[in-house]
Amino acid sequence: MNSRYYIFLFFLCTHFQVYAQVSEQQEVEQDSITEEVMRAFNLFEKSQYGEAVELYTKILQYAQETGDKILEGRCYSGLGNCNYYINKDSLSFYYLFKAKDVFEQEKDTFNLVLAYNDIGVNYKDFDSIDKSNVFFDKTIRLAKAGGYLSDQIYPLSNKADNEIHYNDVFDGIRHSHEVLAIIDSVGGYYPTYSVVGKTYQQLAYGYFKIGDKENHLLYFNKSVDFATKNNYLGALLDVYQENALLYAEYGEVDKTYDLVKKTLILKDSLYKIKEFEKAKQIEATNFLKENKEKLLLVEKEKEYQEAIIKRTNTYNTVVTLFVFGLLLSLYFLFKKNKELNVSKEKAEQLSKVKSHFYSEISHELRTPLYAVIELSKLLLNENVNSKHKEYLESLNFSGNHLLSLINNVLEINKVESGTMKLELLEFKLKNLIDNIIESLEFALRNSHNKIQVSYDENIPISLLGDSLKLSQVFINLISNAIKFTKNGTISIAAKLIENSDDTVKIFFEIKDNGIGISKEKQVKIFEEFYQEYSEKENSYKGSGLGLSIVKRILTTMGSKISIESELNNGSTFSFELVFSKNKASISKKQTNEALVKNLVDKHILIVDDNKINQLVTKKILDQMGIKSTVVDSGYKAIDLVRNECFDCVLMDLHMPGLNGYEATTLIREFDKEIAIVALTAASSEEVEKKINSYKMDGYIMKPFITSEFIETIHASIINKSI
Repeated sequence: MNSRYYIFLFFLCTHFQVYAQVSEQQEVEQDSITEEVMRAFNLFEKSQYGEAVELYTKILQYAQETGDKILEGRCYSGLGNCNYYINKDSLSFYYLFKAKDVFEQEKDTFNLVLAYNDIGVNYKDFDSIDKSNVFFDKTIRLAKAGGYLSDQIYPLSNKADNEIHYNDVFDGIRHSHEVLAIIDSVGGYYPTYSVVGKTYQQLAYGYFKIGDKENHLLYFNKSVDFATKNNYLGALLDVYQENALLYAEYGEVDKTYDLVKKTLILKDSLYKIKEFEKAKQIEATNFLKENKEKLLLVEKEKEYQEAIIKRTNTYNTVVTLFVFGLLLSLYFLFKKNKELNVSKEKAEQLSKVKSHFYSEISHELRTPLYAVIELSKLLLNENVNSKHKEYLESLNFSGNHLLSLINNVLEINKVESGTMKLELLEFKLKNLIDNIIESLEFALRNSHNKIQVSYDENIPISLLGDSLKLSQVFINLISNAIKFTKNGTISIAAKLIENSDDTVKIFFEIKDNGIGISKEKQVKIFEEFYQEYSEKENSYKGSGLGLSIVKRILTTMGSKISIESELNNGSTFSFELVFSKNKASISKKQTNEALVKNLVDKHILIVDDNKINQLVTKKILDQMGIKSTVVDSGYKAIDLVRNECFDCVLMDLHMPGLNGYEATTLIREFDKEIAIVALTAASSEEVEKKINSYKMDGYIMKPFITSEFIETIHASIINKSI
């Protein structure tokens, strides 16, 4: 129930002083009028509008006969508010503006506050919220200017209601608490009037909107208890209706149904035909007296009354059907949600199984590849005859090609599972490009192609970025150019195009003079598993994953791939990337040879259960002149670290009995200074999540680039010694 009418209680404590007279007879008469005004207001509070209109009409007649303008204005306010609740909107505005005019003429600021407040409430119910707030703000300003704290209660409560329902709910909650604080401070009879219950209701609604269900329930119960205790049926009806809509909106069916039942019962009590008929008869007489031009409205009052009764019955029917439909909808929604939850759980379980499978397959494939690639590389560095060298180069190339294919498949899985992310690490772009070209040297010779590199020397030596994903982009694009070019030239360009204090933008281009790609096929080549057909060789080439992976990786890195190509005129792929500068590392730049010299006097412990991997890793360190010891289990590693002096431990993570993480944890219990680096074939995402929590100093993915292998070991040992 709107708090607009509660403001009438103000006359009960103020207006009777105006009528005080000298004679005892006049004082007795004034006391009688005071009691009548109090009785009219109490009837209004209890929603007995017909009897309230009758009594206000009698008081109005007395005020006009005695010339008491202030009392006349208050009667207009009372009649305006009663007509508001009888749904006579035109009469409500008519009486309220008459009351405002009287108080303005009499310069009665106190009662003008009440009139502004009531007009504001009327505008609110016509959905003119802005006009409504204008009158509430006027009311609050006048009340503050008058210096009476209690005058602010009703306009502030009405403004808070607007804020909670239409504007800022947090401001509304704050102003509602301010209303309760004012009521507590002024005391008197205010705590028993309906504005208290209305404020409780506002707070319940506001807290519900912001998701504070505990405070919602607290103030909802307070509003119900208050309205029930004081028999404010209209206020109780508003509480039930508003909260029924809230519970329906949030799908709480049982609570909605219970409140709707209570609402229907209470409506029957409030809209009695007897009350409306009495209000019609009394208001017909009064309105003819006040304004003859309104006679047509009075003559149609009976028809209007019947329409109200019919509308009430229709409303009850609609609400019942709505509740039934809501319950039915919620049942099907619950059933559907249950099915979706089951499907979601199955999908999540399948995703976990799939991720675990890819992690395991990554480890199982990379481990033998590590041996194939690194052993062939080691043998190539030794004195072998030309025929054996050709075999070893072919073996090394095949291993690298298989590793690239495995990386492509794993990247596809990362995209599908949503786990692809960038790892920003320091790297040297020139070295990265040189290493990739070196790994593809056999393929270049076999296809009789030459490679040209145009590298802008203005590019900073050291950058921050995801070098692993950039390597995959280059490997796929260069390999693609080699496949479709014979006896040709492949050009690689890296050009600095933007240079700021913290970042650089670099343009990359991979160009070939091979068979080219027709315009209609240029869109398809970035699709998964699309293979370009070579008419010259009468076959399809490639896995169909390379260019798809390139496109996805570059999208993740904030770039896109461009292509220019014509059939039989070669192809040009280009893209741009932004990297952060690694200023600190530039001043400390050291060559790979210098790093190896720093490690010559170091002693490294290799922990790996795979015999071939032990052989490979130790052989790599031996060729560099770095001392190393090998053990095949975590338990042996713990004993050696406890009894001997090592500068670094290369720890395999997947070992039977005691894995690398567990062995690291036990070592850290007695030695927190030794550098421990994971040497693993598992996926990088799996390792990244765990190495920090297990206090490891870094990781090296197998197979590795030798320069990165040395840099990681060197950085881990140096960081521990600082």
